[in-house]
Amino acid sequence: MIPTLECILDRGVAEQIIEQSVEVITQDGVLFRQGQRGDCIYFVKWGEVALTMLVGGKEIRIRAGKGSLLGLPALFANQPYTMTAKATWDAEIFKLSSNAFTELLNREPRMREIILQVLAGEVRAIRQAFSQLI
Repeated sequence: MIPTLECILDRGVAEQIIEQSVEVITQDGVLFRQGQRGDCIYFVKWGEVALTMLVGGKEIRIRAGKGSLLGLPALFANQPYTMTAKATWDAEIFKLSSNAFTELLNREPRMREIILQVLAGEVRAIRQAFSQLI
């Protein structure tokens, strides 16, 4: 499971993220696909998202629940998404464009530290998923 922002963020920063745009994704709705250009990040207000990655013909699957921030590596690296994100049931998702995210980073410098913590958690979750394949 990817660590959630609620473990890291204070309420004020969380509200800045949430005030952007809301998108309700229905069950099996796709947020982004592996290989698509990464142009947004997603904050899971409620619900759950399954992240899958195809590697060598095998599928790695990670769960992301309420409070998760998804799509950061692609946005920061200006690269395609490395995983596919799909709602496992109805979910309320906040979608931030790269411009809105940059504005948030400029308004709230502490967000940089938070992002590093989220990325570190993603790396741990992916390493664990890889180890289960072996």
